[in-house]
Amino acid sequence: MLYEANKERGNFASSAVSLTSDDQLIMKAEGDINFDKVKINTIGTRYFTGHVQAPTSAKRDWTWDTSHPFDSLSWMVFHNGVLTNAPELEQWCRPSWNNPVDTAIIPELLQHTMESCRYKKPRPVYYIKQVLEMLEGTFALSIIDCDTNEVYLARSGSILHYNSKGDYSTLPGRGYKEVPEGSILRLNAETKRFNKVGSFKVKSPFLFI
Repeated sequence: MLYEANKERGNFASSAVSLTSDDQLIMKAEGDINFDKVKINTIGTRYFTGHVQAPTSAKRDWTWDTSHPFDSLSWMVFHNGVLTNAPELEQWCRPSWNNPVDTAIIPELLQHTMESCRYKKPRPVYYIKQVLEMLEGTFALSIIDCDTNEVYLARSGSILHYNSKGDYSTLPGRGYKEVPEGSILRLNAETKRFNKVGSFKVKSPFLFI
């Protein structure tokens, strides 16, 4: 199980999300989620995704609001990496922001970008591309469009893998490939395969090493 494998890096916090055709069931916990005791209702579930957060250098107590996934009205995001320009993005998008976790600004940026397009409704990948090109630092992202429950993957600097069965993980494994930097992949709910649907300009700090 991917959850158990990822726990080896550390498990300061854990989360699991069940996606149906029109809803999301989010579970967050400090430390482990014991799936032998906690049963997730699988009726109508099309896809499960989750996150295991290792301890970070930032000393803070566990809270629901500072744990993955982070969400806005229409977007949900899991993130591994470090955004170096998060404070600047926060001041531009949410001047009164007080969440200490850099990831939290990403769904807010997606929401802000979407709501700024008042007179047109481009495909969701358009908003994702715009936001990814704002981010500096490193990131491996899984992004959920909460209006459709479609799952997208993208990375820059950080590592992210996927396979032909609809699984993805920061850990490598048999049958897994790296998500190409600069590519946006979307999960096909019918075939359970990730397909490239867009691209973005990469600002990885490792491009020049």
